[in-house]
Amino acid sequence: MEKQERAVAPGWWHSLVPLNYGWEACQPGHTFGPAARHYHLLHFVLKGEGTFLKGGEWHQVGPGDLFVILPEEITTYCASLTDPWEYVWISFLASETPAFLEGAVIRQPPVYKIFERLRDLCLQDPEDGKIFAVLYDLLDRLSRDAPVSARRDAYAAYAKAYLETMYMQPVSIQQIADTLHIDRRYLTALFRQAYGQSPKAYLTELRLDQAKSFLRQGHSVTEASSMAGFPDLSNFSRQYKRRFGSSPSGRPRLSAAEKRKG
Repeated sequence: MEKQERAVAPGWWHSLVPLNYGWEACQPGHTFGPAARHYHLLHFVLKGEGTFLKGGEWHQVGPGDLFVILPEEITTYCASLTDPWEYVWISFLASETPAFLEGAVIRQPPVYKIFERLRDLCLQDPEDGKIFAVLYDLLDRLSRDAPVSARRDAYAAYAKAYLETMYMQPVSIQQIADTLHIDRRYLTALFRQAYGQSPKAYLTELRLDQAKSFLRQGHSVTEASSMAGFPDLSNFSRQYKRRFGSSPSGRPRLSAAEKRKG
């Protein structure tokens, strides 16, 4: 049996968070389950066939089909004895299940190229942001028939989750907008409408909160600044004082009791 699998470092559990992804060419009759999971899991069949048991009903699944496993569902799936399937899969956390994923099997969705890209990434060592982009592209493509308001909410949620995952690295709001194929000003307006501030302001607050936490853990000002994603130490110090009313060098450290609790 050939198999490739990689893990994606999770961020904070807001909106959409990719967990794992992989590719597998199964042996005849290979079976997984019955099992339940705490996350969403999507399998896309590149070639071959198999069967999928969900909700007490067996489904025949073939090339180009996508079968859906939702959190806490008990499912079983089995490769064909004569033409075992090869599939690509991705798992993720989401605050709720969108309506377009509530079925057992999505027949022939236009996502083949997206899963081909994901399969190719299995053989590389991609940045987490690339997996985030693939997952968003996938769900965006599947949700094309969803109401426009739902897509708008998804844009803002994606940007927020991306910032919370990638805050320690150089982040460009323009790059996020380009990934979503929307205008940067439009994304900023949607984000402000959803969360009450611009994505840039949200990122700065997020980084400052993380830096404060790093300082309380005993890291130096330089270390905390770098770990929180601030490339410029003087700018970090100004932002920190503006936010918290004191310089980062005068921050409180964890007490002995707090350290023991940690």
